[in-house]
Amino acid sequence: MSYELYEAIVDGEIETAKDLIRKGEDIHHVTANDKWTYLHKAADTDDTPPESIQFLIDQGLDVNAIDNYGYTPLIYAVRQRNVPAMRLLLENGAKETLEHRGKDSLSALRMAIKFMPLDYNVIKVLLEYGADPDAAAPNGNSVRQSLEITAGIDPAIKALFAQ
Repeated sequence: MSYELYEAIVDGEIETAKDLIRKGEDIHHVTANDKWTYLHKAADTDDTPPESIQFLIDQGLDVNAIDNYGYTPLIYAVRQRNVPAMRLLLENGAKETLEHRGKDSLSALRMAIKFMPLDYNVIKVLLEYGADPDAAAPNGNSVRQSLEITAGIDPAIKALFAQ
């Protein structure tokens, strides 16, 4: 994976990225060990501009690509709380793997509730696109059940699950 191309993408320098691709950088490169694409890496930051995510999608990168950890670009965008990236991924086919779980059994919605404080907008977007709050985890609890027994949850977030 080219560091120059990666930096251009996450910095929103689309013209620089296009120049690097014209000069031979492979936008479709997948890393050998982690099986990361540029879309995985771009989604794994909290500030990659939406234009960069759209550029990668327009280049034909698979929004549902699964890396060596079982994660999709959507799961990374959720982890970083990058709502614009989440929306673009979901609008461009990531809804297909919305319930996919990584090797650690985390789906996008489970990733959204993994770290405190919870982010209302991240959870709201996932639910809007059809994430199932009642899907049971390997431990048997659904996201809805997990939030019911967790102290200190913002009432606005609890209200999202009451609908």
